[in-house]
Amino acid sequence: MRVLHFGSYWMGENDIVSLMVKDLHEVCALKAIDTQLYSGKNSPWVKKSPSPEHGGVNWLHDEAVRAAIGDYQPEVVVCNSGGMSFSREMHAELKQAGITTVGISLSDPDVFPSQGAHYAPYFDLFYTNAEVSLADYRRLGCEARLLPFAASPRFHRVLPAVPKKYDCIIVGHPRADRLAAVALLDKHFKVGLYGRGWKYCGLIPRGRQVNGAEQVVALNTGRTYLSFSRTVAGYINVKVGLFEAVACGTPVFTEEFAEMQKYFTYGEEIVGYNSLPELVTKLKDHLAHPEKLQALSAKARERLLREHTWQKRWEMVLEDVRQIQHR
Repeated sequence: MRVLHFGSYWMGENDIVSLMVKDLHEVCALKAIDTQLYSGKNSPWVKKSPSPEHGGVNWLHDEAVRAAIGDYQPEVVVCNSGGMSFSREMHAELKQAGITTVGISLSDPDVFPSQGAHYAPYFDLFYTNAEVSLADYRRLGCEARLLPFAASPRFHRVLPAVPKKYDCIIVGHPRADRLAAVALLDKHFKVGLYGRGWKYCGLIPRGRQVNGAEQVVALNTGRTYLSFSRTVAGYINVKVGLFEAVACGTPVFTEEFAEMQKYFTYGEEIVGYNSLPELVTKLKDHLAHPEKLQALSAKARERLLREHTWQKRWEMVLEDVRQIQHR
């Protein structure tokens, strides 16, 4: 299957879209176009940059898309996140040409009102990272499917030579709920903080903003990894960093909520908690018994390799495409 992929990358080698593209190369004939949305310069591909007036959508230039289609002659075209979409007219043109269109959102449910709600119904298939957003898309008449986060184990991997500097690591930016957790954990454990802005919240920085290979090293520096489950807008969600930590062999602790159990089993592959005091208790217990942590990380990583890689996610997407093409 010949696939033309439009995406843009803002976090270096560990950018989600960049890793997805590398794994997509493994399952199809692919031409990947970087729309340079995050280059800091005007993108040659994007007609409009995000603004309240048009809902935060990045519409791709019809003429640029048309040229790329003509050069490559794809069977499928993908717009992967970034609030990107073809214009309504281009969607109609692609449909007329028999080319299947696939849209992907990786920041739902937060961006649904400003992005996906404006263009998702135009796509033949539209994927969201958030289970809670499926109903919103389907109410618009979309052929909406769930595309859970995953990891690329060729990139996110165990690094045996990296020392375990911290009892618990957090890779992400500070938010109100995270500050409360760190304040409590700091009383009991050696906590590693990686991300931008922690020092401005009155916390001594123990790491820094990490991208690319440094992010993989950071994920290997903890005896455990704490995954926060809330989005910026406050929704509960399964985060990509959890899968990446599992791929790096770092045992994961996260809040207990129903959706997580579709991916990992609490108590066998990851550790769940319902309050911060319970988190402290469970961290103390597991850190005192390294064999527990080793068993958790081994089982979780085995399941990830079996079910939760980006290559397997793409295989699912391409099978969905085949099914709608043969209707």
